[in-house]
Amino acid sequence: MYSPKYNEEKDWETVAAFIRQNGFGLLISIHDGLPIGTHLPIELVEKTPGKFVLHGHIANANDQSATFVSGQTFMVVFMDPHAYISSSWYEKGKIPTWNYIAVHIYGVLRVLSEAELAESLHQLMQHYEAGSENPVHVHDIPAKEFQNNLKAITGFEISVDRVDTRFKLSQNRNDHDYFSVVDHLKEIGDDHSHRIASEMELRRGRK
Repeated sequence: MYSPKYNEEKDWETVAAFIRQNGFGLLISIHDGLPIGTHLPIELVEKTPGKFVLHGHIANANDQSATFVSGQTFMVVFMDPHAYISSSWYEKGKIPTWNYIAVHIYGVLRVLSEAELAESLHQLMQHYEAGSENPVHVHDIPAKEFQNNLKAITGFEISVDRVDTRFKLSQNRNDHDYFSVVDHLKEIGDDHSHRIASEMELRRGRK
């Protein structure tokens, strides 16, 4: 991913928090000479202190599952939020752009055992059911139904061997233009614009 130095995020804790908050990723590999991708929830897991991996699962019927034994490097893309930036918000500039946050992870895939997959599903449900008024737990699923589901999917673990980041947040603009972008995004008010504006405010305080 092309990323000028001023757009790179070097702080791992910031990157890890972003992945955890935006865990619906895009898994990419090569199948029969062509790129193939699947959109799915992917969890960042600290396997041992300071050692991180990604966990997820796909349907066995998905053609991408055939690439899991290829030994190739996989790519996982996490992206969100994003917002259009009008050049009318700048004092002098005339070129509009797009602000966004994206993280690309590269690593080798290992197929999870059935026990590991069951635990991964348990953790996934715990994560996303936590905010539910009536959370569902793995033990609420009938054993036969759960086992049938396990047989129909393949779990995976991907090592975090390389991390590319682009936190494109108008870092190259002067204070006037920077905070003009923030204020206009707030006025637009949609979720993406608000989140980009909030992230920009966190990174540069008004003087």
